[in-house]
Amino acid sequence: MSERKSSILVGAFVVGALIIAAAGALFFAGGGLGSERSKVVMVFDGSLRGLTIGAPVALRGVTIGQVTDIDLILDSDRASVTMIVEAEIDPASMQLVGSVTESILDELVSRGLAAQLNTQSLLTGLLYIQLDFQPDKESSVSSINSPHPQIPTIPTELEQIRRSLESIDYAAIADDVERIATGLDTLLNSTDMQELPGSMRSSLAALEKASNSLTTTLDANSPALAEFLDEGTTTIRTLNDQLPAITGSIQSSLARLDEALVSANTSLKGLEQTVAPNSPPRRQLSEAMQEVTLAARALRSLARSLEEHPEALLRGRQGDSP
Repeated sequence: MSERKSSILVGAFVVGALIIAAAGALFFAGGGLGSERSKVVMVFDGSLRGLTIGAPVALRGVTIGQVTDIDLILDSDRASVTMIVEAEIDPASMQLVGSVTESILDELVSRGLAAQLNTQSLLTGLLYIQLDFQPDKESSVSSINSPHPQIPTIPTELEQIRRSLESIDYAAIADDVERIATGLDTLLNSTDMQELPGSMRSSLAALEKASNSLTTTLDANSPALAEFLDEGTTTIRTLNDQLPAITGSIQSSLARLDEALVSANTSLKGLEQTVAPNSPPRRQLSEAMQEVTLAARALRSLARSLEEHPEALLRGRQGDSP
């Protein structure tokens, strides 16, 4: 009889322990100690493959909640599918006063808060929701009937690439490629293009002939050309050797002209005293002095030119007509 009572007591104790454990689990799962969890919703356009209930919700890499529900709404009138993700945000994971209300969320959204799907692991393909402030990116908000605040969403990088690829007008590109191919085919099969190889061969043959003729001419005239160059070199050397003598001769001539001018001036002064101003002797002497003066200027100019440009003896002064 005592053994039966002991069994009943043990059974009652086990059942009581199970009830207490279940109540504790429900207590802590519900937040416990009066803590308040807030829910938000997000609407995604792309595929949710890899996103599961319980997936983390992170703010700049720090987990602040988890996905609690995924709803798929099919609108037959608009032939559209709306994918609503409901998440639970735990205020205990961040310094937040009060719950996530509409006013607080509106302020965060106005500063660029948006949700984006990211990959947890490349091996498993599981996704999580990343919250971050991205005011420079375009986000979208859908009109849904939900009692919870809505966070805007932005497409994933792959989704953005997919949309960019879908926006490309491949038909127009194909038409352009076809037109280019047609134009190339017409050009390559044209009469001018078919005759081009023959024309090129003729041009190359003429060029080769001209090159051979030039080579033959140069070979035939090489001795004469070499002789001409030797004579030119000899002439230049001779001029270089004789240039000092030529310059000295010019200087001597200038000196004699200066003496003649001095003598003429003396004679002119004597004539001024003895001969009338308009007499023929006086006029002839004045003309002779002018000619001597012009000759002296020309000689001085020639001497300066030869000193500065001795090569003028060969090619003349610059500006002279050939």
